Amino acid sequence: MAKNNKIQPELASGFRDYLPQEMLARQKMLNIIEQTYQKFGFLPLDTPCLEKEEILTGGDENFKMQLYRAGLRNSNDKLALRFDLTVPLARVIASSQGEISLPFKRYQIGKVWRGERPQAGRFREFVQFDADIVGTKSLMADAEIIALMYETLTNLGFSNFLIQINNRKILNGLAEYVGYPEEKNAEVIRTLDKLDKIGWADVKKLLSGEAQSEDENKKLTLNEKQVQAIKNIVDINDKDSFKVLEKVKSLMKNSAIAQEGIQELEILIGHLEALGVPKDKWVVDLSIARGLGYYTGPVFETILTDMPQLGNVFSGGRYDGLVNRFMAKSIPATGTSIGVDRLFVAVKEMNLIKTQKIVSKVLLLNIEAAAESKIQELVTKIRQAGIEAEIYFGNEKTLKGQLAYAVKNEFPVVIIIGADELKDETIQIKNIQTREQINIKEDDLISKIKEIVGV
Repeated sequence: MAKNNKIQPELASGFRDYLPQEMLARQKMLNIIEQTYQKFGFLPLDTPCLEKEEILTGGDENFKMQLYRAGLRNSNDKLALRFDLTVPLARVIASSQGEISLPFKRYQIGKVWRGERPQAGRFREFVQFDADIVGTKSLMADAEIIALMYETLTNLGFSNFLIQINNRKILNGLAEYVGYPEEKNAEVIRTLDKLDKIGWADVKKLLSGEAQSEDENKKLTLNEKQVQAIKNIVDINDKDSFKVLEKVKSLMKNSAIAQEGIQELEILIGHLEALGVPKDKWVVDLSIARGLGYYTGPVFETILTDMPQLGNVFSGGRYDGLVNRFMAKSIPATGTSIGVDRLFVAVKEMNLIKTQKIVSKVLLLNIEAAAESKIQELVTKIRQAGIEAEIYFGNEKTLKGQLAYAVKNEFPVVIIIGADELKDETIQIKNIQTREQINIKEDDLISKIKEIVGV
Protein backbone atom coordinates (compact mmCIF):
# COMPACT_ATOMS: atom_id res chain seq x y z
CA MET A 1 0.00 0.00 0.00
CA ALA A 2 1.34 3.43 -0.95
CA LYS A 3 2.26 5.70 1.92
CA ASN A 4 0.09 8.69 2.59
CA ASN A 5 2.39 11.63 1.95
CA LYS A 6 -0.28 14.30 2.32
CA ILE A 7 0.69 17.27 4.44
CA GLN A 8 -1.57 17.79 7.44
CA PRO A 9 -3.52 21.08 7.02
CA GLU A 10 -2.63 22.35 10.50
CA LEU A 11 -2.30 25.97 11.56
CA ALA A 12 0.89 27.10 13.20
CA SER A 13 0.53 27.64 16.94
CA GLY A 14 -0.74 31.11 17.79
CA PHE A 15 -2.41 31.75 14.43
CA ARG A 16 -6.01 31.41 13.24
CA ASP A 17 -8.30 31.52 10.22
CA TYR A 18 -11.45 33.62 9.84
CA LEU A 19 -14.04 31.94 7.62
CA PRO A 20 -16.55 33.97 5.54
CA GLN A 21 -19.39 34.09 8.08
CA GLU A 22 -17.03 35.58 10.69
CA MET A 23 -15.30 37.80 8.16
CA LEU A 24 -18.59 39.41 7.11
CA ALA A 25 -19.44 40.34 10.70
CA ARG A 26 -15.84 41.37 11.36
CA GLN A 27 -15.86 43.65 8.32
CA LYS A 28 -19.04 45.34 9.56
CA MET A 29 -17.28 46.03 12.84
CA LEU A 30 -14.22 47.45 11.06
CA ASN A 31 -16.43 49.65 8.89
CA ILE A 32 -18.07 51.17 11.97
CA ILE A 33 -14.65 51.85 13.50
CA GLU A 34 -13.34 53.42 10.29
CA GLN A 35 -16.40 55.63 9.89
CA THR A 36 -16.00 56.85 13.48
CA TYR A 37 -12.30 57.60 13.00
CA GLN A 38 -13.05 59.54 9.82
CA LYS A 39 -15.79 61.48 11.62
CA PHE A 40 -13.05 62.79 13.93
CA GLY A 41 -10.93 63.81 10.95
CA PHE A 42 -8.37 60.98 10.93
CA LEU A 43 -6.75 60.07 7.59
CA PRO A 44 -5.77 56.58 6.36
CA LEU A 45 -2.15 55.41 6.23
CA ASP A 46 -0.51 52.09 5.39
CA THR A 47 3.02 50.83 6.05
CA PRO A 48 4.92 47.61 5.17
CA CYS A 49 4.60 44.50 7.31
CA LEU A 50 8.39 44.13 7.22
CA GLU A 51 10.68 46.76 8.67
CA LYS A 52 14.40 46.92 9.37
CA GLU A 53 15.04 45.34 12.74
CA GLU A 54 16.82 48.44 14.05
CA ILE A 55 13.74 50.53 13.18
CA LEU A 56 11.50 48.34 15.31
CA THR A 57 13.75 47.83 18.32
CA GLY A 58 15.83 50.99 18.60
CA GLY A 59 18.33 48.73 20.34
CA ASP A 60 15.85 47.80 23.10
CA GLU A 61 16.35 44.14 24.06
CA ASN A 62 12.74 43.85 25.27
CA PHE A 63 11.51 44.51 21.74
CA LYS A 64 14.06 42.10 20.23
CA MET A 65 12.58 39.26 22.29
CA GLN A 66 9.20 39.69 20.56
CA LEU A 67 10.36 39.85 16.95
CA TYR A 68 9.63 37.48 14.10
CA ARG A 69 12.72 37.85 11.94
CA ALA A 70 12.77 37.46 8.16
CA GLY A 71 15.84 36.76 6.05
CA LEU A 72 16.20 37.70 2.40
CA ARG A 73 18.56 35.93 0.06
CA ASN A 74 21.52 38.05 -1.13
CA SER A 75 20.72 40.82 1.31
CA ASN A 76 22.47 42.10 4.41
CA ASP A 77 19.30 43.77 5.70
CA LYS A 78 18.07 42.40 9.00
CA LEU A 79 14.29 42.49 8.61
CA ALA A 80 11.48 41.65 11.02
CA LEU A 81 7.70 41.68 11.10
CA ARG A 82 6.28 44.75 12.84
CA PHE A 83 5.03 44.16 16.40
CA ASP A 84 2.81 47.25 16.40
CA LEU A 85 1.74 50.10 14.09
CA THR A 86 3.12 52.94 16.19
CA VAL A 87 6.84 52.52 15.53
CA PRO A 88 6.30 52.41 11.73
CA LEU A 89 4.22 55.60 12.07
CA ALA A 90 7.12 57.30 13.84
CA ARG A 91 9.42 56.24 10.98
CA VAL A 92 6.98 57.65 8.40
CA ILE A 93 6.78 60.98 10.23
CA ALA A 94 10.57 61.25 10.40
CA SER A 95 11.06 60.31 6.74
CA SER A 96 8.21 62.40 5.30
CA GLN A 97 9.10 65.88 6.50
CA GLY A 98 7.51 68.40 4.14
CA GLU A 99 5.07 65.83 2.74
CA ILE A 100 2.97 65.46 5.87
CA SER A 101 1.47 68.57 7.45
CA LEU A 102 1.58 68.65 11.24
CA PRO A 103 -0.45 68.18 13.30
CA PHE A 104 -1.32 64.94 11.51
CA LYS A 105 -4.27 62.72 12.42
CA ARG A 106 -3.88 59.21 11.02
CA TYR A 107 -5.60 55.85 11.31
CA GLN A 108 -4.31 52.47 10.22
CA ILE A 109 -5.50 48.89 10.35
CA GLY A 110 -3.04 46.05 9.94
CA LYS A 111 -1.70 42.74 11.16
CA VAL A 112 1.13 42.70 13.68
CA TRP A 113 3.24 39.81 14.98
CA ARG A 114 4.72 39.08 18.39
CA GLY A 115 6.78 36.07 19.37
CA GLU A 116 4.87 35.42 22.56
CA ARG A 117 3.65 32.19 24.11
CA PRO A 118 0.14 31.52 22.70
CA GLN A 119 -2.66 31.27 25.25
CA ALA A 120 -6.41 31.76 25.46
CA GLY A 121 -7.32 34.99 23.68
CA ARG A 122 -3.69 35.78 22.85
CA PHE A 123 -2.28 35.04 19.40
CA ARG A 124 1.10 35.53 17.74
CA GLU A 125 -0.58 37.21 14.79
CA PHE A 126 -3.35 39.71 15.44
CA VAL A 127 -4.90 42.87 14.01
CA GLN A 128 -4.68 46.38 15.41
CA PHE A 129 -6.72 49.42 14.42
CA ASP A 130 -4.88 52.58 15.46
CA ALA A 131 -5.64 56.29 15.57
CA ASP A 132 -2.92 58.85 16.37
CA ILE A 133 -2.44 62.61 16.53
CA VAL A 134 1.14 63.61 15.75
CA GLY A 135 2.71 67.03 16.17
CA THR A 136 1.04 68.59 19.22
CA LYS A 137 1.81 68.68 22.94
CA SER A 138 -1.69 69.91 23.75
CA LEU A 139 -3.58 67.70 26.16
CA MET A 140 -6.65 68.52 24.10
CA ALA A 141 -5.30 65.89 21.69
CA ASP A 142 -5.19 63.24 24.43
CA ALA A 143 -8.75 64.14 25.38
CA GLU A 144 -9.73 63.88 21.71
CA ILE A 145 -8.30 60.35 21.61
CA ILE A 146 -10.29 59.35 24.69
CA ALA A 147 -13.45 60.90 23.21
CA LEU A 148 -12.77 58.88 20.06
CA MET A 149 -12.47 55.69 22.13
CA TYR A 150 -15.78 56.45 23.85
CA GLU A 151 -17.65 57.16 20.61
CA THR A 152 -16.17 54.15 18.79
CA LEU A 153 -17.30 51.69 21.45
CA THR A 154 -20.70 53.39 21.70
CA ASN A 155 -21.17 53.19 17.92
CA LEU A 156 -20.34 49.47 18.05
CA GLY A 157 -23.20 48.99 20.51
CA PHE A 158 -21.27 48.65 23.78
CA SER A 159 -22.86 50.36 26.74
CA ASN A 160 -20.87 48.95 29.67
CA PHE A 161 -17.21 49.86 29.42
CA LEU A 162 -14.67 51.90 31.37
CA ILE A 163 -11.68 53.87 30.06
CA GLN A 164 -8.97 53.80 32.75
CA ILE A 165 -6.54 56.73 32.68
CA ASN A 166 -3.14 57.26 34.28
CA ASN A 167 0.04 59.22 33.54
CA ARG A 168 3.46 57.61 33.10
CA LYS A 169 5.02 60.62 34.80
CA ILE A 170 3.35 59.54 38.05
CA LEU A 171 4.82 56.06 37.63
CA ASN A 172 8.18 57.55 36.68
CA GLY A 173 8.10 59.29 40.06
CA LEU A 174 7.92 55.97 41.91
CA ALA A 175 11.72 55.61 42.05
CA GLU A 176 12.04 58.90 43.91
CA TYR A 177 8.97 58.27 46.08
CA VAL A 178 9.75 54.66 46.98
CA GLY A 179 13.54 54.95 47.09
CA TYR A 180 15.00 52.58 44.52
CA PRO A 181 17.52 53.32 41.71
CA GLU A 182 16.10 55.20 38.71
CA GLU A 183 17.43 52.55 36.28
CA LYS A 184 15.05 50.00 37.79
CA ASN A 185 11.97 52.06 37.00
CA ALA A 186 11.34 50.62 33.51
CA GLU A 187 11.26 47.08 34.91
CA VAL A 188 9.01 48.14 37.80
CA ILE A 189 6.53 49.64 35.31
CA ARG A 190 6.67 46.53 33.10
CA THR A 191 5.92 44.45 36.19
CA LEU A 192 3.00 46.67 37.23
CA ASP A 193 1.60 46.30 33.70
CA LYS A 194 0.99 42.62 34.55
CA LEU A 195 -1.25 43.51 37.48
CA ASP A 196 -4.57 42.90 35.68
CA LYS A 197 -3.29 39.59 34.31
CA ILE A 198 -1.61 37.94 37.31
CA GLY A 199 -2.89 39.88 40.32
CA TRP A 200 -1.07 41.69 43.11
CA ALA A 201 0.24 38.58 44.89
CA ASP A 202 2.32 37.54 41.88
CA VAL A 203 3.31 41.13 41.03
CA LYS A 204 4.57 41.48 44.61
CA LYS A 205 6.75 38.38 44.16
CA LEU A 206 8.26 39.83 40.98
CA LEU A 207 8.91 43.20 42.62
CA SER A 208 10.60 41.58 45.61
CA GLY A 209 12.53 38.99 43.60
CA GLU A 210 10.72 36.03 45.17
CA ALA A 211 9.48 34.91 41.74
CA GLN A 212 11.72 34.09 38.78
CA SER A 213 12.00 36.94 36.32
CA GLU A 214 11.84 36.50 32.53
CA ASP A 215 15.21 38.23 32.37
CA GLU A 216 17.42 37.49 35.38
CA ASN A 217 19.59 40.49 34.51
CA LYS A 218 16.61 42.72 35.27
CA LYS A 219 15.42 40.92 38.37
CA LEU A 220 13.98 43.27 40.98
CA THR A 221 14.84 43.01 44.67
CA LEU A 222 12.72 45.66 46.35
CA ASN A 223 12.27 45.34 50.11
CA GLU A 224 8.95 44.95 51.90
CA LYS A 225 8.65 48.65 52.68
CA GLN A 226 9.29 49.63 49.05
CA VAL A 227 6.77 47.11 47.72
CA GLN A 228 4.16 48.35 50.18
CA ALA A 229 4.81 51.95 49.13
CA ILE A 230 4.10 51.00 45.49
CA LYS A 231 0.93 49.20 46.57
CA ASN A 232 -0.20 52.30 48.46
CA ILE A 233 -0.12 54.23 45.18
CA VAL A 234 -1.76 51.69 42.85
CA ASP A 235 -4.44 50.95 45.45
CA ILE A 236 -5.72 54.53 45.52
CA ASN A 237 -9.28 54.25 44.28
CA ASP A 238 -12.28 56.54 44.10
CA LYS A 239 -15.10 57.14 41.62
CA ASP A 240 -14.26 60.82 41.89
CA SER A 241 -11.05 61.13 39.87
CA PHE A 242 -10.14 64.48 41.45
CA LYS A 243 -10.09 62.75 44.87
CA VAL A 244 -7.70 60.12 43.48
CA LEU A 245 -5.41 62.89 42.27
CA GLU A 246 -5.62 64.73 45.61
CA LYS A 247 -4.51 61.58 47.47
CA VAL A 248 -1.58 60.80 45.17
CA LYS A 249 -0.57 64.47 45.09
CA SER A 250 -0.24 64.39 48.88
CA LEU A 251 1.66 61.09 48.97
CA MET A 252 4.10 61.97 46.17
CA LYS A 253 4.54 65.67 47.07
CA ASN A 254 8.34 65.34 46.91
CA SER A 255 8.42 64.04 43.32
CA ALA A 256 8.46 66.84 40.74
CA ILE A 257 7.84 64.48 37.80
CA ALA A 258 4.86 62.87 39.57
CA GLN A 259 3.38 66.30 40.35
CA GLU A 260 3.72 67.21 36.66
CA GLY A 261 1.80 64.06 35.72
CA ILE A 262 -0.92 64.82 38.26
CA GLN A 263 -1.33 68.34 36.90
CA GLU A 264 -1.61 66.98 33.35
CA LEU A 265 -4.40 64.63 34.43
CA GLU A 266 -6.26 67.50 36.07
CA ILE A 267 -6.10 69.42 32.79
CA LEU A 268 -7.10 66.32 30.82
CA ILE A 269 -10.16 65.78 33.00
CA GLY A 270 -11.30 69.33 32.26
CA HIS A 271 -11.02 68.67 28.53
CA LEU A 272 -13.00 65.43 28.82
CA GLU A 273 -15.78 67.25 30.61
CA ALA A 274 -15.82 69.97 27.92
CA LEU A 275 -16.00 67.30 25.19
CA GLY A 276 -19.00 65.74 26.92
CA VAL A 277 -17.47 62.32 27.55
CA PRO A 278 -19.75 60.86 30.27
CA LYS A 279 -18.11 60.68 33.69
CA ASP A 280 -19.24 57.09 34.20
CA LYS A 281 -17.21 55.98 31.15
CA TRP A 282 -13.75 56.99 32.41
CA VAL A 283 -11.80 56.97 35.64
CA VAL A 284 -8.30 57.82 36.87
CA ASP A 285 -6.69 54.47 37.78
CA LEU A 286 -3.12 54.63 39.07
CA SER A 287 -2.55 50.91 38.45
CA ILE A 288 -2.59 51.41 34.65
CA ALA A 289 1.04 51.19 33.52
CA ARG A 290 1.27 50.29 29.79
CA GLY A 291 4.38 48.11 29.48
CA LEU A 292 5.92 49.57 26.31
CA GLY A 293 8.79 51.87 27.14
CA TYR A 294 7.98 54.67 24.71
CA TYR A 295 5.02 56.14 26.65
CA THR A 296 5.79 59.52 28.24
CA GLY A 297 2.52 61.03 29.52
CA PRO A 298 -1.18 60.14 29.82
CA VAL A 299 -1.93 56.46 29.19
CA PHE A 300 -5.29 54.74 28.89
CA GLU A 301 -6.81 51.27 28.75
CA THR A 302 -10.40 50.11 28.28
CA ILE A 303 -12.20 47.16 29.80
CA LEU A 304 -15.66 45.87 28.93
CA THR A 305 -17.35 45.61 32.30
CA ASP A 306 -19.67 42.84 31.02
CA MET A 307 -16.65 40.78 29.94
CA PRO A 308 -13.71 41.74 32.21
CA GLN A 309 -12.05 38.39 31.49
CA LEU A 310 -11.14 39.68 28.02
CA GLY A 311 -8.84 42.26 29.56
CA ASN A 312 -7.86 45.45 27.79
CA VAL A 313 -9.48 45.94 24.35
CA PHE A 314 -8.68 49.56 23.48
CA SER A 315 -5.53 51.28 24.75
CA GLY A 316 -2.87 53.88 24.10
CA GLY A 317 -1.18 56.98 25.39
CA ARG A 318 1.22 59.82 24.74
CA TYR A 319 4.66 59.05 23.29
CA ASP A 320 6.52 62.33 22.83
CA GLY A 321 9.97 60.80 22.36
CA LEU A 322 9.42 58.03 19.83
CA VAL A 323 10.03 60.05 16.65
CA ASN A 324 13.33 61.20 18.23
CA ARG A 325 14.59 57.70 17.57
CA PHE A 326 14.85 58.69 13.89
CA MET A 327 15.60 62.43 13.93
CA ALA A 328 16.94 65.20 16.14
CA LYS A 329 13.74 67.22 16.08
CA SER A 330 11.25 66.36 18.81
CA ILE A 331 7.75 65.63 17.50
CA PRO A 332 5.13 64.85 20.18
CA ALA A 333 2.33 62.34 19.59
CA THR A 334 -0.57 60.58 21.25
CA GLY A 335 -2.79 57.73 20.09
CA THR A 336 -4.80 54.61 20.71
CA SER A 337 -5.13 51.10 19.36
CA ILE A 338 -7.94 48.54 19.23
CA GLY A 339 -7.10 44.87 19.64
CA VAL A 340 -9.44 43.88 16.81
CA ASP A 341 -9.42 40.12 17.44
CA ARG A 342 -10.15 40.52 21.14
CA LEU A 343 -12.86 43.12 20.57
CA PHE A 344 -14.48 40.93 17.92
CA VAL A 345 -14.84 38.14 20.51
CA ALA A 346 -16.97 40.54 22.57
CA VAL A 347 -18.97 41.74 19.54
CA LYS A 348 -19.89 38.12 18.73
CA GLU A 349 -20.55 37.11 22.33
CA MET A 350 -22.89 40.05 22.89
CA ASN A 351 -24.58 39.76 19.45
CA LEU A 352 -23.87 43.39 18.65
CA ILE A 353 -23.51 42.71 14.92
CA LYS A 354 -25.81 40.36 13.06
CA THR A 355 -23.94 37.52 11.39
CA GLN A 356 -24.73 36.45 7.85
CA LYS A 357 -23.66 33.57 5.64
CA ILE A 358 -23.74 35.34 2.29
CA VAL A 359 -23.54 38.85 0.82
CA SER A 360 -25.92 38.27 -2.10
CA LYS A 361 -29.56 39.16 -1.67
CA VAL A 362 -30.71 37.19 -4.69
CA LEU A 363 -29.98 33.64 -5.91
CA LEU A 364 -30.97 32.70 -9.45
CA LEU A 365 -31.58 28.96 -9.65
CA ASN A 366 -30.01 27.04 -12.52
CA ILE A 367 -32.33 24.12 -13.24
CA GLU A 368 -33.00 24.46 -16.97
CA ALA A 369 -30.17 24.37 -19.52
CA ALA A 370 -32.31 26.29 -21.99
CA ALA A 371 -32.64 29.12 -19.45
CA GLU A 372 -28.91 29.66 -18.83
CA SER A 373 -28.64 32.69 -21.13
CA LYS A 374 -31.77 34.20 -19.61
CA ILE A 375 -30.59 33.90 -16.02
CA GLN A 376 -27.20 35.38 -16.98
CA GLU A 377 -29.04 38.30 -18.59
CA LEU A 378 -31.16 38.74 -15.47
CA VAL A 379 -28.28 38.52 -12.97
CA THR A 380 -26.54 41.31 -14.88
CA LYS A 381 -29.71 43.41 -14.81
CA ILE A 382 -30.10 42.91 -11.06
CA ARG A 383 -26.47 43.82 -10.37
CA GLN A 384 -26.76 46.93 -12.52
CA ALA A 385 -29.63 47.98 -10.28
CA GLY A 386 -27.15 47.90 -7.36
CA ILE A 387 -28.43 44.65 -5.83
CA GLU A 388 -26.02 41.82 -4.92
CA ALA A 389 -26.96 38.67 -6.86
CA GLU A 390 -25.46 35.38 -7.98
CA ILE A 391 -26.27 32.26 -10.00
CA TYR A 392 -26.27 28.78 -8.50
CA PHE A 393 -23.21 26.93 -9.88
CA GLY A 394 -23.34 23.76 -7.77
CA ASN A 395 -23.83 20.13 -8.72
CA GLU A 396 -27.41 19.88 -7.46
CA LYS A 397 -29.71 19.80 -10.51
CA THR A 398 -33.14 19.54 -8.89
CA LEU A 399 -35.39 22.43 -7.89
CA LYS A 400 -35.79 20.96 -4.42
CA GLY A 401 -32.03 20.63 -3.95
CA GLN A 402 -31.24 24.16 -5.11
CA LEU A 403 -34.01 25.62 -2.93
CA ALA A 404 -32.57 23.75 0.04
CA TYR A 405 -29.19 25.36 -0.70
CA ALA A 406 -30.85 28.81 -0.81
CA VAL A 407 -32.59 28.26 2.53
CA LYS A 408 -29.46 26.89 4.22
CA ASN A 409 -27.40 29.87 3.14
CA GLU A 410 -30.14 32.40 3.97
CA PHE A 411 -30.65 34.06 0.58
CA PRO A 412 -33.62 36.46 0.98
CA VAL A 413 -34.83 36.11 -2.63
CA VAL A 414 -34.80 33.22 -5.11
CA ILE A 415 -35.46 33.55 -8.85
CA ILE A 416 -36.75 30.49 -10.72
CA ILE A 417 -36.96 30.17 -14.50
CA GLY A 418 -37.97 26.84 -16.01
CA ALA A 419 -39.58 25.73 -19.25
CA ASP A 420 -42.98 27.19 -18.35
CA GLU A 421 -41.50 30.58 -17.44
CA LEU A 422 -39.51 30.69 -20.67
CA LYS A 423 -42.65 29.92 -22.65
CA ASP A 424 -44.81 32.48 -20.81
CA GLU A 425 -42.03 35.07 -20.57
CA THR A 426 -42.50 35.28 -16.81
CA ILE A 427 -40.30 34.92 -13.75
CA GLN A 428 -41.01 33.09 -10.51
CA ILE A 429 -39.79 35.02 -7.49
CA LYS A 430 -39.76 33.49 -4.02
CA ASN A 431 -39.52 35.31 -0.69
CA ILE A 432 -37.59 32.80 1.45
CA GLN A 433 -38.66 34.35 4.74
CA THR A 434 -42.42 34.39 4.05
CA ARG A 435 -42.31 31.45 1.58
CA GLU A 436 -44.48 33.48 -0.78
CA GLN A 437 -43.83 32.55 -4.43
CA ILE A 438 -45.41 34.47 -7.34
CA ASN A 439 -45.09 34.86 -11.08
CA ILE A 440 -44.17 38.32 -12.36
CA LYS A 441 -43.20 40.00 -15.59
CA GLU A 442 -39.54 40.92 -16.13
CA ASP A 443 -40.37 44.63 -16.02
CA ASP A 444 -41.50 44.21 -12.42
CA LEU A 445 -38.44 42.18 -11.27
CA ILE A 446 -36.28 44.93 -9.79
CA SER A 447 -39.09 46.68 -7.94
CA LYS A 448 -40.27 43.37 -6.46
CA ILE A 449 -36.76 42.44 -5.26
CA LYS A 450 -36.36 45.85 -3.65
CA GLU A 451 -39.73 45.45 -1.95
CA ILE A 452 -38.68 42.10 -0.45
CA VAL A 453 -35.18 43.06 0.67
CA GLY A 454 -36.11 46.57 1.75
CA VAL A 455 -33.81 48.70 -0.42
